[in-house]
Amino acid sequence: MKEENVSDRIKLFRIYLKLKQTEFAEMVGIRQQQLTKYECGVNEPASKFYVKLCENTNINLNWLMTGKGEMLVNKTDKAFVATAQYPDAVEIKYYDDPKVSTTIRSADITNFWLDRELIHNVWKTDEKNLCILKMPGDTMDGGENPIKDGDLLIIDTSAVNLLRSGIYAYTTMDGNYIFVNILKPRPDGSLKLCYWNNSYDEIIYTKDQLQQLRFNPVGMVLKNMSIGV
Repeated sequence: MKEENVSDRIKLFRIYLKLKQTEFAEMVGIRQQQLTKYECGVNEPASKFYVKLCENTNINLNWLMTGKGEMLVNKTDKAFVATAQYPDAVEIKYYDDPKVSTTIRSADITNFWLDRELIHNVWKTDEKNLCILKMPGDTMDGGENPIKDGDLLIIDTSAVNLLRSGIYAYTTMDGNYIFVNILKPRPDGSLKLCYWNNSYDEIIYTKDQLQQLRFNPVGMVLKNMSIGV
């Protein structure tokens, strides 16, 4: 049996609402052709699709992303998700740093409900370490799992020691700028930045250069929630 994924659950939810593709597409502000691609798994939905879906329905976003819990939530009572429909759900907040520009701080979705077991047993961290960050700037489209401008990323803010290579969020100039890139620590304390974007070359910063930039890791990217689980 084929394992159900996000595209299947989008279609299942539309059928539950008894809406035609044209009607559902209009409700979430996209073209019917685009919805067809979402439901067939040809394209991954953009973050704005999830925003419109949450604004116009009482869908359980955690169900849509993971298939766990109930399809619907009581939008008037956030605790309902954790206590009644999905006792193992935890709330992940949006990253909000007043030093970062208004564009980055403006949240489309202010929180997610995620599975505690996923956080503890798969990601090996605690929910209090997690936050959501909207991808700032240029798309990283050169890898197997591209990250697009505006995608919603789950960040582990406890992973700031740069003990291993990975995709990290970081700030420079005392938090006035925020970036997401592949960081590769080197034995001499320098840091290689890779962009997954042909418009940029790889660059190596020495320890002194990092200090001059006032480089500060925010955390490691665990998951791009805009492409599901």
